Amino acid sequence: MSKKRRIVGKIDKLSPALKDTVDQMLMSGESYREIVQYLAKNEEIVSQSCVYRYARRFLASAEELRIVHENQRMIMTELDRYPNLDPMEAILRLSAQKVMDAVVSMKDEQWDNVSADKLMSQVTGLARAIAYKKGIDSKTKDDEEIALEAQQNLLYDVLKKENPKLYGELQAEISRLRQKIRDGG
Repeated sequence: MSKKRRIVGKIDKLSPALKDTVDQMLMSGESYREIVQYLAKNEEIVSQSCVYRYARRFLASAEELRIVHENQRMIMTELDRYPNLDPMEAILRLSAQKVMDAVVSMKDEQWDNVSADKLMSQVTGLARAIAYKKGIDSKTKDDEEIALEAQQNLLYDVLKKENPKLYGELQAEISRLRQKIRDGG
């Protein structure tokens, strides 16, 4: 697997203070000419095309970060709304929603450029992740129920030995509630 080479241009080599100012100028929409003039005043000579190349990389990175932060915010919102929701479930919900949004918003002519194999592979991958998550949740629930049943049996055994009268009353109440449920109410 080959590593992607990091591009380092003239602006990347500027002092941190100058580079930060250039970044801020780009974020605030300053023109490339204004950035070149600013750098010239600070004794750094670069061309507008140099600023353009740097801006293209910088703004793409800034957009990626914005998307990551937005996705994290959406996940945290889901977790705040549903406190018992597993973080992985929130991520899967967000992923499924993003996939659906992308599919729904595609224009007819864009479908011609989509590889059906790749699309199906990605949808299948998402479905497998959801199924895997549900399987883990089910197994966890089964394990919890087994542990709870073992604790309950231990409690009944101790209660039966230590307080048979209370044990008999408890069994009678459980039977009464089960019958009530069977009778529909």
